[in-house]
Amino acid sequence: MQTVVRHLTTHSKMNNNLYSSVYRNLERELVSLSNLIHINDEQLKIYSIKITELLIRTVVEVESISKELYFANGGEKDDDKDLFFDTDCIQLLEDKWKLSKKVIFVSSPNLYFEIDDNKVLNPLKKANKRGSSSSDWLKAYQAVKHNRGKNLKKGNLKHLIRALGGLYILNVYYRDTIFQLEKDGTGTNFDSSLGSELFSVKLHVSQTISIDKDYTLNPDFDECIYLLKATDKTREDVQKSLKLINEKTNERVKNNLTKEIQKHLSTIKGSDKEEVEKNLKDVVSKIRSDIQIQVAKENGLKLKQTFENLRYEGIINKQQFE
Repeated sequence: MQTVVRHLTTHSKMNNNLYSSVYRNLERELVSLSNLIHINDEQLKIYSIKITELLIRTVVEVESISKELYFANGGEKDDDKDLFFDTDCIQLLEDKWKLSKKVIFVSSPNLYFEIDDNKVLNPLKKANKRGSSSSDWLKAYQAVKHNRGKNLKKGNLKHLIRALGGLYILNVYYRDTIFQLEKDGTGTNFDSSLGSELFSVKLHVSQTISIDKDYTLNPDFDECIYLLKATDKTREDVQKSLKLINEKTNERVKNNLTKEIQKHLSTIKGSDKEEVEKNLKDVVSKIRSDIQIQVAKENGLKLKQTFENLRYEGIINKQQFE
């Protein structure tokens, strides 16, 4: 069972409950619609007054929570008519967290999508822009807000689902929950829905521990909203063990290199200087590898124990390891 740790002040807890509650209500209303409409790729253009109302309510929440996140993360503009949720608030969050690249999956069993563009979303792409450059769901929101009768067709399921996806991501970042996963280094027990009935996040899994890096990035790092990583304490213990083996290897190579090369002189062949140098490098590399294996065997028990003591956690991707 997962242990969840939240880092929230009393005020933040109150607001978090408020935002989460409203989001869950919006989700439930879309799920209720899905019990009446077979929502698949062909039905995304369905529009109605109810869907338009949900779209407006969703984006109003986007405006509100993006401003909260703006001030919580260093935003300095006054909270007045000149502070814009998109070009100011979401832009600041984009600069910090690359929200436009964050991916979510439509994972509800009530939504029957087959087209990848409808199953895998980047809902906050272009959400930091205005006018014709903005995301489709934000343009739809502005259209129905200012002239509902003329633009009712834009209050459709496609725009609502993507708007809800954007709000989902902002809520996840606002909650900023850390999941203690104990020995689960693969993320098997990580609930990627994070409580959502509609969406799930992409988890970045990195089990590589190196001496000089706190975290190793995979090519999909920017797309992931959550990161699985070793806890700092257990990672540092492994790094100390690896560093010790590296130091012992270097010392032994330094002390034994000349003697070991003498043993391998017969294998160093070549007709010119460049070829001899290449073969010599190969021999030195093999000598180092052999010594490293020997040192690792001598320290194997301690190294094994430190790796067995690794504990993992799931944390929000705030581009902190770039």
